[in-house]
Amino acid sequence: MIVIAGASGSGKTHLIKKLSQPPHDAFTLNVLKQLGCDPNQRLKRSTVERMQRLMDPANFKKRKTRKLKHCLLLHVDLTSINHNTNLKMLRQISKRTKRLDVITLYTSPKEWRKRIFDRLHTEDEPSMRAALIALSAKVSRKISNFLYHREYNKWLIEIKNYAAHSCCTVNTFDQSFLRSIPPF
Repeated sequence: MIVIAGASGSGKTHLIKKLSQPPHDAFTLNVLKQLGCDPNQRLKRSTVERMQRLMDPANFKKRKTRKLKHCLLLHVDLTSINHNTNLKMLRQISKRTKRLDVITLYTSPKEWRKRIFDRLHTEDEPSMRAALIALSAKVSRKISNFLYHREYNKWLIEIKNYAAHSCCTVNTFDQSFLRSIPPF
């Protein structure tokens, strides 16, 4: 299972589409290489909520559950209102997986706020929590930056509790790998 985590608007859905639909571009191949994953392996998209339903013992004999042999790409929004609930489910799911890899998507707060503002009042509206963090910049950029980085710091502490095979942090917009999240 590969967990793709990041704030709303950080490029999770875009990266998941690229990972699940070969042929892969150079950046996607580098991400898979960084994780030590086979680029020819079949990757399927899922959500934490769907995985929880599929892993329920009552569903084990169902056809959809038997398809869980593929590597799953799991979308985790760090700014979701349901984030804490999703983390609890992710902890349960991760205990049952053979292998767990984590991709954390990060972009600068300034770039991220621009994306969030561009998505307000569109079909692709960001989570309410992301919108509030971005809009807090109207009062103070420092506060907005702090709130944005706080979500990432909580995530980085959380993933230390998982037995992850490999982890990487990437910026999908400039297609770069980061050693760490820059300090706020």
